[in-house]
Amino acid sequence: MSEDLLRSVRDLIASRKGDTKRLREIFETIKRGNPLLLSDYRYIQSLTLEDSGQQLTENKSDDRASKEDKPKPSKRDESLNLLRIRLAEGQITIDEFRELKEALTED
Repeated sequence: MSEDLLRSVRDLIASRKGDTKRLREIFETIKRGNPLLLSDYRYIQSLTLEDSGQQLTENKSDDRASKEDKPKPSKRDESLNLLRIRLAEGQITIDEFRELKEALTED
């Protein structure tokens, strides 16, 4: 369960859903193996359910449009999401994130 919860929190951080600072604290708590507060668990559930509800709505409208009409995320967007995940997992520092983000976004 904690692996699924970690993945959910990581995905929420990457998608910029909810309070990023709170989600990072929750992520670290789970990662350390400490018990999660019930309020934090409910917070994650509410964000996840919101996202699921939004996806259901999007899926219904997707039935009307072909998959080819759907814009694909750019390489830059994918790279930024990967950076956010690496930051959330503690693989890079905030300074490294900012430096890499700046390098990705300069055109």
